[in-house]
Amino acid sequence: MTTPETPKSPSVAERLLERYWRRLPGNFRGCIWMLLAALSFIIVQSFTKMLGGKIPSAEIAFFRCAIGSVAVLPFVISRRMDAFRTPNLPFHLLRGIFGAGAVFLMVYAIVHMPIADATVIGFTRMLFLIVLAVMFLGEKVRWRRWGATAAGFGGVILMLRPGDGAFQLAAFAALGAAFCFAAAHTCIKMCTTRKDHPMTVQSYYAVIATAITLIPAILVWITPTFEQALILLAMGVMSGVAQSCTAFAYGAGEATFVSPFDYTRLLWAAMAGWFLFAEPLGFTTLLGAGIIIGANAYIAHRQRVETRAAKEAA
Repeated sequence: MTTPETPKSPSVAERLLERYWRRLPGNFRGCIWMLLAALSFIIVQSFTKMLGGKIPSAEIAFFRCAIGSVAVLPFVISRRMDAFRTPNLPFHLLRGIFGAGAVFLMVYAIVHMPIADATVIGFTRMLFLIVLAVMFLGEKVRWRRWGATAAGFGGVILMLRPGDGAFQLAAFAALGAAFCFAAAHTCIKMCTTRKDHPMTVQSYYAVIATAITLIPAILVWITPTFEQALILLAMGVMSGVAQSCTAFAYGAGEATFVSPFDYTRLLWAAMAGWFLFAEPLGFTTLLGAGIIIGANAYIAHRQRVETRAAKEAA
């Protein structure tokens, strides 16, 4: 006769997690996750900049996706095939495609333009998100938010710098990356609101994005040196951390509350550009940043106001 196993008592870490972290409001936890994601993304961009001109952009994008996949291995090993159990497979496929495109385009932009400029243009993903939310999430947007969206894109036009061909191409790459990021975040929201675990979202992304970026990386492959390999490894690990933090942020809090905390990227990007790559902030960058971030902040404010009014009316 077998005796039932005695349940294991929770560890000290698990008790502290239950006592403090999980009892915090969802929006506060989402804010913390997003702040960590913002810092992690700028660390990744700094590593990318270090490798620019030495390793092809397609190969850097592959390593970001492939090594970042290591971050989801503990989740996949612990849950096996349950880690990929989902009713939302089409959204996961689209997220992987858009995510891979965003990584490649942003790598190209970071290599060919200042980090702060690429970061500012990358903030237009919130403006693209407005359009995608209306089209695919069924959100209603009034004229104030449309006006702020138009103003934000006006800031992008200011930063495109007509006449500077090399900068303009990189700026368009950053703009394309912003659209792909917005599309990927829309897919993330579709998955998390339909009860997918954030790490299930990340597991699918790791597999799909790695497979997509492998072929172009092989076509331009340059074997990295030992030092470059270490940077690629660190970049990939931090990329996985950043993606995971983003998934947890949107899973824990409301998108309209969590998203504005991503603007701290500009602070870290300015510091990295100044101290690591001697890239001072120009007037055009500051003016464009003010317009784009101002538009995003106003959009987030209007979303909170309208959401609160809808709840009170209900």
